[in-house]
Amino acid sequence: MRGRRIAKWVGIGLAGLLALAALLLAGINTGPGRRLVVDQINSFETASGLNVQIGRIEGSIYGEMVLRDVRVRDPKGVFLTAPRIAVDWRPFAYLNNHVDARSVTAGLVTLQRLPALKQVPTDPNAPILPDLDIDIGRLKIDRLVLEPPVAGRRHVLSLDGKARIADRRAQVTTNAVALSGGDRLRLVLDAVPDDNRLILDARLRAPQGGVVAGLTGL
Repeated sequence: MRGRRIAKWVGIGLAGLLALAALLLAGINTGPGRRLVVDQINSFETASGLNVQIGRIEGSIYGEMVLRDVRVRDPKGVFLTAPRIAVDWRPFAYLNNHVDARSVTAGLVTLQRLPALKQVPTDPNAPILPDLDIDIGRLKIDRLVLEPPVAGRRHVLSLDGKARIADRRAQVTTNAVALSGGDRLRLVLDAVPDDNRLILDARLRAPQGGVVAGLTGL
């Protein structure tokens, strides 16, 4: 009888914990909960001085959501802005050491200047790629604006690609087109840095006065 009562109360306790967890998960996906998430993101800064600021989150933080008024800062201030970024991801995949973003899309992203981050000491023996699986099914930017401090004069590009990092291997496919200037890039990369292995298929058109010429100073 005593064992049965203990089992009963253990079962009730577990059910209560599960119900509490469910309430917490549901509570985060509300207006005040999303505001709390935004506050936590805005207050976080990496050792190199990188900080992401978000105005607000719309939609579900457990699936499809929209990030409004995104600003990325370094110790000198804001260097990248985006009024709207749509994200479709699976956050619980992180429990298995996996960042799973089905799509990340933006109509407009503006890079005002190149970032100026703090120098952070690194372990020379550490692996180059993170011990973390990262999947981005699609990364699409309709208008990527590079202001004059980036490439000499203002350029506007479109970008469409995907990326996967797993088992210290990076696989990236990118198509970039300059909407003015004529630059075009088609890139397929497959790299395992720890094994000094690199497979690269790149097709680049970089006319004089274009984006690449501005970046390289040619």
